[in-house]
This record gives sequence, C-alpha cells and structure tokens, in this order.
Amino acid sequence: MRKFFILVLFCMVVSIPIFSVTDEDCMVCHEDPDLKTEDEISLFVDIEKFNSSVHGGLGLSCTDCHMDLQGVEDFPHAEKLVEVNCGECHDKAETEFKQSIHSQAKPDKECCLVSCKDCHGKHDIREIEDYESRVFPLNLPKTCEKCHLERVKTERGGEFIIQYEKSIHYEGLKKLGLSTSSNCSNCHGAHDIRGVHDPDSRVSRKNIIRTCANCHVGIEKDYLEGVHGKDYEEGNLDVPVCTDCHSEHDITSPQDLSSSVYATKVAENCAQCHDDEALSSQYGFLTSRGTTYSKSFHGTASMFGETRVANCASCHGFHGIRPSTDPKSSIHPDNIPETCGACHPGAGKHFAEGKIHVVSEKESNIWAYFVKLFYIIVIIGIVAVFLIFIAADLFHRLIYRGKIA
Repeated sequence: MRKFFILVLFCMVVSIPIFSVTDEDCMVCHEDPDLKTEDEISLFVDIEKFNSSVHGGLGLSCTDCHMDLQGVEDFPHAEKLVEVNCGECHDKAETEFKQSIHSQAKPDKECCLVSCKDCHGKHDIREIEDYESRVFPLNLPKTCEKCHLERVKTERGGEFIIQYEKSIHYEGLKKLGLSTSSNCSNCHGAHDIRGVHDPDSRVSRKNIIRTCANCHVGIEKDYLEGVHGKDYEEGNLDVPVCTDCHSEHDITSPQDLSSSVYATKVAENCAQCHDDEALSSQYGFLTSRGTTYSKSFHGTASMFGETRVANCASCHGFHGIRPSTDPKSSIHPDNIPETCGACHPGAGKHFAEGKIHVVSEKESNIWAYFVKLFYIIVIIGIVAVFLIFIAADLFHRLIYRGKIA
C-alpha cells in the first residue's frame, strides 16, 4: 500500500494524469452478469460488493490492481490481462507466501498451486476481522476445505481433513462461536504454510509443542518440566508430543468416548511407546507396561469399560510426568500414599507398597502368587464339580425317560 501512495504523490507532483481509465469505463462491460470468457469464466463484477470491500473502502480503482490497463484508450481491451500482483502493496505477505508449500507447485501437482484470490477472493475482499471475510476465523475452515477436500490428494485422503469438523476445536468455533478456538491458520500458519515434513513447519515434531502452546501455555509449562519435555528440549524427537496422545485434526475432549485419551483408552495410548521393545532397548526404560497393567485389577476393570478405575494418568500424571526419583513425582515413594489415596481414602504406606506392573508374581511376591494359585485351583475345582453334577443330572434324566417310554 505504501508503494501505491508514493506513486500517487509522484504523479501529482509532476502533473501526470494518474488514471486514463475510470471505474465507470470498466463497468460498462463488467456490470453484465452474463459476461464470460471463452472458457466460461465469469467476468462479472458486483460493484456494490467491491465498494464494500477493503479495497473499495480505501478508494482504489480497477487500474490500481490491473496496472496493464493504465493508459489504455481502446475498448474492449485484450482478453488476457497480466496476472494481478498483490505483492506490489502486500510485500511482506508475498515474501512469506513464496516460502510456503502453496507457492511451490510441482508439474504433476498443479492442484497445490494457490494464489491470493483462492483464499481472500477477488473484488469482494474484506478485512480478516470482518464476519463476511473468507478468512474470518469462523469461515476459514470452509475456505481451506474447498481445495483440501476437492482438489488436493493427500497421503491420508479427504477423510483426514474432514476429521477437524469432529474436533473440540471446531465445536468451539462453529457451535459456540468462539473465534479464539483453533482453526487451520492457528496451527499451520497463514501465508507461510509449510509441509508437515518440513522441519520449519509449525506442525512438525520439532515445533508442535510451541504451536499448541500458543493457546495451551500452562500445559506447555507442565510438559516441559516433565520427563518427556526435558528430552524434547534436548532435541529428542522420539518422545511423545501433543499429537501422539491427542491425535491431530480430530482432537476431542478427554470425556468424549471417541477421544484417544478417554479413561479406558489411556493405557493403550501409553503402551504405544512403553510396550515398544526397540524404544525400551534404546532408552533403557522398562517395557511391557501396558501388558502388566492389563493383568492387574485396574487394567481388567478398565478393559470392561470401568472409567473410574486408575489408569496410567491417574498414577503418573499426564502432561507433567516425572520419574519416580523426582520428589515432585506422584509415584515418588513419599507421595504414593497420597496418590493411591485419591481413589482409596485412608490408604497408608503399606497399602501403597503393592506393585501394579508385576512381570512375574512368583518372583515379586511369592505369597501373593500362592494365594492366587490357590484361588485359581479352587475356582476350577468348584466349576468342575458343578459341571459333573449337571452332566450326571442330565444323564439320569435321559435314562429315566427311556425307562418310562
């Protein structure tokens, strides 16, 4: 915009006529709703929409953008005009856009080539704060979906894109009207969007924590103080980040049954790493955490849908997970009675001595092992006696019926 006003001032000083073509000259033809190119592309311009647009409000005319028409006297003009260069005024946005994935289309992926008008419109461009703007927070998802559902073929397909409409972020945006709820640009950026595999992308593993922290700053603090966050700060990209636990587009509330961090799904989620033999071998942590949890009372109850029973997060925490050697850890020996007491009021030191992740009961607690073995034998014996009794009764009834017959 600065360049435009400098041009106007220069022309006024040297007494050069600024415009030889007026908007009225253009509208002689372009006010016709049926005006189209040979390719059936509409050339109609709604002058009322233009006047209410951000450019119309600034008093710009047709030739400010279509500069190759300046000085033209013979009409109709050539059908093919030079592409409008928005960067003449919006140089910062242009510089950012040139680094984005949208401006770097490949010959076999022309659908990825995006221009300013695809997102902002043409003659009806409005300020981002305007409710009618295509890039107003409440409208932006639909603007992005026009390409990402119809034109763009991603690795995970259109279903991956549409998942956003099932998320808690979209619910806040559309159902509650919260313009501060995360939309596409909050996570991916606006003019400088980069591919997810680009290290400089806002949604790369390297940067995703900072991106989510734009809204969830308190959670970021807890995470970075925890064992995962400290490794993340050191550049370890194997540690779990936000999207590993909460997923990406379809993030839902932990109270939602479909959430990946719903109470009965937490153990399965954590086990993705903590049951991984390769990661366990590389980083030296104990494996089979999910397997051993599932064999415990808590794990068994959880598998049957009990949401109130303890899961990984109940004992270890979630964002600010700390090692058991940390005095602030919820599983530090001094803190375990309090941790267990959250579900078992009055739990003392001895109550909390029992292990959850028992690989071998025989080695960990020989007496508990024999008690369990005794109960298994008794239960099997009782069930066997009942089955024998039922079989004998059926046999007796069949013989009795045969004698009567």
